[in-house]
Amino acid sequence: MPWTEIGTLLGMLAAVVVILLLAWLFTRYLAGRTPGAMRFSRNRNGKLQLLERMPLGREQYLAVVRAGETYLLLGVTGSQITLLRELSAQEASKWTEDETDTPPESTPGEAMPFRDALREVWKQRKK
Repeated sequence: MPWTEIGTLLGMLAAVVVILLLAWLFTRYLAGRTPGAMRFSRNRNGKLQLLERMPLGREQYLAVVRAGETYLLLGVTGSQITLLRELSAQEASKWTEDETDTPPESTPGEAMPFRDALREVWKQRKK
């Protein structure tokens, strides 16, 4: 096998590795920036849980949080969290009935797995 063919083969292999690396970095970036692909966290005893988040703008969103048996609607910005109202049991039942759409649980500060982040982005693109 001539050296030019070996060089061409190694160049193609290096290009594939670079493309895969860039794809991986881009998906990590996308998972961190996409509002639907947020990091959900839950404390160890399950008393505090982020149920849903709806983006309103850059660094602004509405959040439904369960704190024990209380459900809260929060307005969140980059510098402030505001309690908009406490939800009644009837209003909160919309989130408690539909357990199939709840995001996977993770420990605080842990990044969402790639598969789940991609699924969230795909759901947003379909809408």
